[in-house]
Amino acid sequence: MNFLINFHSRLGRWFTLWQKKMSNFAEGFWYIMRKFCVRINILVIMGCFLSSCSPFRVIDLLVDSNGYTVEREQSYGDGPAMRMDIYSPKNHGNLNEDIIMFVYGGSWRSGRLFSGKKEYYRFVGKLFSSEGFTTIIPDYRVYPEVRFPSFVEDVAKAVKWIHTNMNLNNDNRRLILVGHSAGAHIVSLLALDPNYFNEIGIDRSVLRGWVGLSGPYNFNPLAIRYIRPIFESVINDIDKARPISFASFKASPGMLIHGKRDRLVSASNSLALYKSLTGVGSKIEYLAVDAGHFDTVLGLGVPFIGKSEVQAAIFKFLRSLD
Repeated sequence: MNFLINFHSRLGRWFTLWQKKMSNFAEGFWYIMRKFCVRINILVIMGCFLSSCSPFRVIDLLVDSNGYTVEREQSYGDGPAMRMDIYSPKNHGNLNEDIIMFVYGGSWRSGRLFSGKKEYYRFVGKLFSSEGFTTIIPDYRVYPEVRFPSFVEDVAKAVKWIHTNMNLNNDNRRLILVGHSAGAHIVSLLALDPNYFNEIGIDRSVLRGWVGLSGPYNFNPLAIRYIRPIFESVINDIDKARPISFASFKASPGMLIHGKRDRLVSASNSLALYKSLTGVGSKIEYLAVDAGHFDTVLGLGVPFIGKSEVQAAIFKFLRSLD
């Protein structure tokens, strides 16, 4: 009997040890895989910098084309820049009636490494369409072709096209705006300054909500040398270009996400706008993440392992909208 008890005890210890070793092996295997994937991404992005292409283009190249269809180069106005790509979910059982429009950044100008093009943000179209949202990514005119407020007016015209052609209404199908950096600046002006919706003849009630990633909302563009020419039209009335100037009344529900390590656009921009909007009773959320300026939008890229904190926060906010 003692022999059986001892044998059973040893067998239990062996089994526990085997489990631990297998667990350590599995953890080690996935750790190596994660490191490998991260290094591959880093090498690809380094190659991108060496070849002077946009890192967003590199992320885009890593995205597959499963789960969505794309209608490219839909015109919403005059000129080659006023085009949009429309991403539609293939899985209609997961269809969400609301439409998301994503506005990329790029310092409101062309000719820079991080200048935007709608083609570079297929990863954003895939992300939102995989969750059932028809997603629209427009191009818009930038400096030196135009100056403020023309690029905001261009995106407003894209909103009008969506309203006219995709049956936006005040009930079950409304619009959600998402923007990064200069795109967040544009999105916040559309959400907060009533003049833009008034000019296109649309009631702002079609806007269900908006999300700003790393946006400049409380800044002086005339104090920044390379941006000053873009905003010379408001040299005598700078508040027209500052979203925080329009935070004195209740706005559509919004979410502000900013990286704590952002050295390009200070997180104080988002915090200041958050405080101003909550002060007038707006439904607004603020999330500070351990990230830099571009990480907040790269966090929407599906090639990275696991869902990012940014993704999780955005979808939680979208689910909370009435």
